[in-house]
Amino acid sequence: MDVRHFLKLVTATVMLAAAIAAPAAAIEHGDTPQNDETRDNLISEGTLVRISILQTITTAHCTNNQKFTFRVIDDVKAGSRVAIPAGTTGSGRVTLCQPAHGGRQNGRLGVEFDPLLLGDGTQVLVAITRDSVAADANEKNGTAPAVEDIANMMVPGFFLIDYLRKGDDVTLSANQPFHLAVTEDAFLSQ
Repeated sequence: MDVRHFLKLVTATVMLAAAIAAPAAAIEHGDTPQNDETRDNLISEGTLVRISILQTITTAHCTNNQKFTFRVIDDVKAGSRVAIPAGTTGSGRVTLCQPAHGGRQNGRLGVEFDPLLLGDGTQVLVAITRDSVAADANEKNGTAPAVEDIANMMVPGFFLIDYLRKGDDVTLSANQPFHLAVTEDAFLSQ
């Protein structure tokens, strides 16, 4: 078994162990209580939003500050109300783009997502988080490794044994779904 296959096995084992060890309500939510007043108006911190980027981003030929757009794939509900409709578009930018190098140095890709602007003027802050990476790994959607590489840089304490792998470019493929998470409670207007 070569090192690359061994590391994929270790990565899968670590992610599986984390998913099994995590309690059923693993997503931490904000401090706002869910009650009759907030149920249909609150998009809680930790809510997952399934998206796809509309153009491929790869460390093989991206640039810092390169803009990209994405589309929300599934409706996101706040109680019984659709809070973020499928088809909502958002934008972001590349914050770090380093191509892969020889000597086992992988490409490094950092991205930042602009707040989602909803029809009522609400801004929803979103980012790649541990929970969103775990959701992608559980779905085995094919994008999880690239999103995980980005999370390794952006989510403190979320590192794997990257230094043993051969240098690979990080790629987020166009129209390949993955998850973001809401990073701060957002309230819809009445």
